[in-house]
Amino acid sequence: MHPPTSSPPRLTRLTRRPRAYLAAALTALLAITITSSITLATAQASANPKVAIDEQRAHWLDERTIAWDLGAGWEYTWQLLVSPDGSISIDGNDISGNYEAIDLHYAGEMAPHLQARFPHLADYLTFTVDDSRDTDAIKRDLTGQLVAVEYRDRHEITVATGLQLPGVLDDLYAESAAEAGLGLTWSGNTPTLSVWAPTAKNVTLERHAQTNAAAARRGMDYDPSTGIWSIQGKPGWKGHFYRFGVEVWHPETQAIETFSVTDPHSVSLAADSTHSQIIDLASPDLKPSGWDNPNKPAAVELAESHIWEVHVRDFSAGDASIAEDLRGTYAAFSESGSQAVRHLQELSDAGLTHVHLLPTFDIGTIPERRSDWAQPDCDLASFAPDSPDQQACIDEVRESDSYNWGYDPHHFDTPEGSYATDPHGPQRILEYRQMVQALNDMGLRVVVDVVYNHTHRAGIHDKSVFDRIVPGYYHRLDETGNVTDSTCCPNTAPEHAMFGKFVVDSVELWADQYQIDGFRFDLMGHHPKQNMLDIRERLDAIGAHDVMLYGEGWNFGEVANNARFEQATQHNMAGTGIATFNDRMRDGVRGGGPFDANPRVQGFGSGQWTDFNGDPINGDADSQLAALRHNGDLTKLGLVGNLADYTFVTSNGHLTSGRDIDYGGSSAGYTADPGEAVNYVDAHDNEILFDALAHKLNRDIDGTDRARMQVLSLSTAVLSQGAGFVTAGSELLRSKSLDRDSYDSGDWFNQIRWDCADGNGFGNGLPPAWTSEHHWPYAAEILALETLIPTCEDIALTKGRYLELLEIATSAEAFSLGTGDAVQDRVSFPLSGLEETPGVITMVIDTVGLDSPGDAVVVVFNATPDQATETVSDLSGTSLALHPVLVNSVDERVRESSYEAESGTFTVPPRTVAVFQ
Repeated sequence: MHPPTSSPPRLTRLTRRPRAYLAAALTALLAITITSSITLATAQASANPKVAIDEQRAHWLDERTIAWDLGAGWEYTWQLLVSPDGSISIDGNDISGNYEAIDLHYAGEMAPHLQARFPHLADYLTFTVDDSRDTDAIKRDLTGQLVAVEYRDRHEITVATGLQLPGVLDDLYAESAAEAGLGLTWSGNTPTLSVWAPTAKNVTLERHAQTNAAAARRGMDYDPSTGIWSIQGKPGWKGHFYRFGVEVWHPETQAIETFSVTDPHSVSLAADSTHSQIIDLASPDLKPSGWDNPNKPAAVELAESHIWEVHVRDFSAGDASIAEDLRGTYAAFSESGSQAVRHLQELSDAGLTHVHLLPTFDIGTIPERRSDWAQPDCDLASFAPDSPDQQACIDEVRESDSYNWGYDPHHFDTPEGSYATDPHGPQRILEYRQMVQALNDMGLRVVVDVVYNHTHRAGIHDKSVFDRIVPGYYHRLDETGNVTDSTCCPNTAPEHAMFGKFVVDSVELWADQYQIDGFRFDLMGHHPKQNMLDIRERLDAIGAHDVMLYGEGWNFGEVANNARFEQATQHNMAGTGIATFNDRMRDGVRGGGPFDANPRVQGFGSGQWTDFNGDPINGDADSQLAALRHNGDLTKLGLVGNLADYTFVTSNGHLTSGRDIDYGGSSAGYTADPGEAVNYVDAHDNEILFDALAHKLNRDIDGTDRARMQVLSLSTAVLSQGAGFVTAGSELLRSKSLDRDSYDSGDWFNQIRWDCADGNGFGNGLPPAWTSEHHWPYAAEILALETLIPTCEDIALTKGRYLELLEIATSAEAFSLGTGDAVQDRVSFPLSGLEETPGVITMVIDTVGLDSPGDAVVVVFNATPDQATETVSDLSGTSLALHPVLVNSVDERVRESSYEAESGTFTVPPRTVAVFQ
């Protein structure tokens, strides 16, 4: 039960007071009016009567303070029971076991400084631990079973519960441990192993010369000021494997357990993560030639970046030009003659700046040895294009095949082993570094997708790491002590000091040891804003000022609306220089939203109103037109980096700021500078762009015009202020056969098909039931339509046009102005308003003083099936012309675009984006 938003007045604790005070208090109570009174009976009724010591409804906040959602009356007393061996049990009013009882004293409402630390508990009452308990004793208490008990009349047990401990652990240990080096550290050739485990009764190092060798066990030394257990090793330990034997009380089993658990700070692992390994990341044999003197491409600001998001396995799994044993590996990025690498080099030459890799840390859901990979036991290519047989066959092996997106963190600081040619030991480290070096040599910087907001497992599961070392600390708990899972999996708690430290230390390790140039934070809104600022500060402190940070700033779950801390959400990150994904542009261009039951809702880039697809979900003509105009406003706002303060005339004819444009009931504009927006129309999750358009476009549109609509949609991200972001393969009309969430769908649905003769993936079967079953009726209608399968010519056209757009966007300052003020001063939409042509956007960028041959750049986005004629009278007489890159465009239709100087009129063919300068 969450605390009420407004609580009735609570009684001050009256026990142990003289009878005169009792009488006076009772008299005062009788004088309170009926509407505002609270009797002793209602005070007790508002308390939780449950006696459940396997729950954790009380919270130990600091050394002396416990918070509890109770009422308080004169007949109640409270105690904290401490059992070093975990033997407490309660039967009725009888308590048995080996325990000590400590008085808790009622302290009333929570102190303001604690309310600020724990806003979700602000309405709880507080109790203080008896002064007879000193700090050392409290630290010992925290290693055993703890039960808070409420009594009525000193003997009747009314409430009993366990306690959540993160607050007091931070209070007692975090400051002292803040600068400690955890995990594996080196002094010369001598390793030291350290682990923070303040609630453990004992920690032992279990060292193995090989994983199948007997363990040599040595006790570790404990520092009671920091809560850290450590042991200094010997030079001969290098290459050995280890685990920690942790003896600790665990609330899940209500017992003292001894776990053999890997190091959460592991930097190298045995295959399948069974053991941590003692290796030195500075060893020369783990560095490619030239690693210490990297040939890094020039850094670019977020507002100048163009990002290509790819999964390591997708990149090469379908590339027949790569040796089979290298497909799906880090090593594939070094295969300079392969189709995949040649394509990526073309993108880089055109202006792509970053490759964004889906998670590459140790993943909990992929077997790492190839010999353990299950294969579909069927001929996937033999089934019909709209058949359910493909996904059914994949379903049988998906838990043990070679594929997962990787949002299942097991160990955060070690590369995933299934992408290495040898998953056992440090070969994965060398090959990962070779991959980074190869991408740098192509002129590309490297972003990694990091997922600190949850772990693969928690509790006593054998793939749970943190929660078997400090149970109940590293994960965010609900009001009963259960791990929350709003992220899909066990939520971590970076608001707790030592996990916040872990995140900062981990990002530093990847930036320093793997020369990573950027980090994309999964579900960043589940992080505190301060955690992200701490990361930025640490990176700056080590000289990594050019490492960029961006993430998903979504606002949901138990932390929503800053319930537990100020979140790293879209609006909150304005002004920080840390970017968030711009879903406003995505939805405005595509139409609808990612969770629509009907995927046929149209948008600016999918023919809304101008080329109705016939589905009633879009409403009548008037509602379609109104929606198109609004989606046009969202698209324009995306083109300027989603700035909160940017003003332009919107479709209602009024001068409006970005923050005053509606997006589902919230402000559409939220950034302070354009570099705080990552502009995109597709990403790895939800339908890839081709599949979204397959649903949304009028079915009569031919393949070439479908390719043009794909280009037009992509152009809104490429030619926008802010970071431009695209999913790998969208420039090749890549399809996942309408699979909207292909995280576990195997290579069949996910691989990039580099040879156009193999198609683009469309018609590979109905998408998997475990992610897309509610879209099956819509998918079944179109998967068998051969007219939707693009030709090699359509794919080549899309690729060529995307390369043209990259070249245009990165060859001039006009598309990367950098600041909100510069965008407001230079970017305009002169035809916006009530008379604007529906489905056409004309954007003008003032380039006076910039590196442009003229005084302006004009972009016309014509998303309609008709030729657009747009007159900007203020530009009449200027010497604008079709951009030189487009004069010889791969699309002959683009070459038909023209400008008539006398009137300032631009003519742009249907379904075309044209740039003039």
